[in-house]
Amino acid sequence: MPRESRVVKKRKKKTITPKKWFVWLVKPNILAFLRKRYNISVVNGEVVDQLQPPFLMVGNHVNFWDPFFLHMSIQPTIQYITSDNIFRTKVLGTVMRLLGSIPTSKFKTDIATVAQVLRITKRRGVVGVFPEGRRTWDGRMLNHVPTVSKLIHRLKLPVVGVIIKGGYLAKPRWARYMRKGAVELEYKLVFTSEELASISSDECRQLLEERIYQDDMEWQKERMIPFRGKDLAEYIESTIFACPKCKNLASLHSKGDTATCQNCGYSFRHNEFGFFEPVNGPLVFNSITDWNSWQLEYLQEFLSDQHDREKILLEEGPAVLLRGYRTRPLKKINTGHAYLSLKGIEFHTTIGKKFFFPIEEIVGENVQVGEKFEFYHKNSLYRLNFINPRASSYLWYQAVFFLHQILRGGSGELDNQVNA
Repeated sequence: MPRESRVVKKRKKKTITPKKWFVWLVKPNILAFLRKRYNISVVNGEVVDQLQPPFLMVGNHVNFWDPFFLHMSIQPTIQYITSDNIFRTKVLGTVMRLLGSIPTSKFKTDIATVAQVLRITKRRGVVGVFPEGRRTWDGRMLNHVPTVSKLIHRLKLPVVGVIIKGGYLAKPRWARYMRKGAVELEYKLVFTSEELASISSDECRQLLEERIYQDDMEWQKERMIPFRGKDLAEYIESTIFACPKCKNLASLHSKGDTATCQNCGYSFRHNEFGFFEPVNGPLVFNSITDWNSWQLEYLQEFLSDQHDREKILLEEGPAVLLRGYRTRPLKKINTGHAYLSLKGIEFHTTIGKKFFFPIEEIVGENVQVGEKFEFYHKNSLYRLNFINPRASSYLWYQAVFFLHQILRGGSGELDNQVNA
């Protein structure tokens, strides 16, 4: 008898949608809380009133509450492209799913994310994205991820931008506590569909960077708004990793409002306006932006001058190594010590087992929420969780980034800010 033919039905891809009851319950309460807590004012909020979905929302990325900041003057629910890291935790993952967030793997081509965005916009939804792909380290907008502007150019939908001013000063990335000051949200129409149809993808990226650029420290020089809080310098060494006096790496230690280099004694104070004041000796930099620009150039030069492939350049321990993939929960491999050399990252466990990740095989390196250093290797996600809360995952991220550039035979673009 002839074999019976079977018709295989293609499984229809599901479009991610927000749960209306949850948005109705949560959104107004969170917005009211943020208005009061951050002393928020809105400029040009009426820009959104002139548009009907579908359209895109973009903004500079300064802290955890940014997705809700962008919601201040918009009625439709924004479905954000969100790092899959957020979905790995039970509570936050559930909240993100109820809000209709779209998971994506940072700094990797994610076809599933693009397909989901296309389905949402076809249903006249509003999609939000932060083009930097990560929060600012020093108050300046970071270089944009090229895939974001490519997606915007492809969709040809109107783009509304929200420039968050003062958000970094209210809660610097390295700070444990919020500071009470003032945050201004400036809405603007970044692109019309007609303009996107008339420019190239490269022009789209350049214009996007220019039109939503923000430097909180430059803004603060004019405004001089006090941002009051406690322990203003505490844990700043997780971002400032190089001493400008002795050039030692990872030698700063903070306490309260001050930080001191444990190698040479250089010390400074963080004031309520977000600037630095001298404590011990002349002040080298008066802002975190100037300091960060210098330390990134110095780190790049330091790594370029290294020739011994066996030499340990960075060491951190104790640390926990975890492994997973995308939204799946990470599983602990073991505790041990992490080492970085020109060759790559080595992890030595407490039971004598060694893991080695060659620089050329590391992709998608980034620093996730909670300042955890993550990277992909051979289709698995690895996380280095440094036990010391003062350890700088930022230093490790930038070191790997620069080693990639050196390996390719070029200096590369400093990953700190765009030129406005």
